[in-house]
Amino acid sequence: MENKNWLYQLGYGDDFRDSEVGNAYGIPQSDWGTSAVNRQMLDRVHEMNVEGYLSEGIELKKAKHMADKRRSMALKSAKDAGLKL
Repeated sequence: MENKNWLYQLGYGDDFRDSEVGNAYGIPQSDWGTSAVNRQMLDRVHEMNVEGYLSEGIELKKAKHMADKRRSMALKSAKDAGLKL
């Protein structure tokens, strides 16, 4: 199986194989080896960011906005690096 996740593609090593990332973040095995692994990671990290902001006492609307901005920045960085979703 080819690893499709962005971190592996950028050369961060075997700790970032699709199976490792999938197991750590609850990504279905059916998405491993496909570009869907990246969408799943973006969604999971977005959820984690919202939860983190809420735990800091930030209101939900602002927490979602801040997490949306981070997701947008991640997508831009991936695009700039030549990666696709």
